[in-house]
Amino acid sequence: MRCLILSDIHSNLEALQAVLTAAEGQYSDVVCLGDIVGYGPDPNAVTDWIRQHTGACIRGNHDRAACGLDDLSGFN
Repeated sequence: MRCLILSDIHSNLEALQAVLTAAEGQYSDVVCLGDIVGYGPDPNAVTDWIRQHTGACIRGNHDRAACGLDDLSGFN
């Protein structure tokens, strides 16, 4: 079993799609190490893709802040 490990996508759907294209056919499972949202223009599309295609996802600090679980004062 080969896993595609994703991390720090930060709402960048275009970059996510580029990675998926480059890795096509080389993995059977997807794991996400967090920071799905933040900075980029497509948080909903990226979040939807992660929910549909990953077996496991760790919540990153940007994800925690977006959910109101962390203070935003330390973010740019």
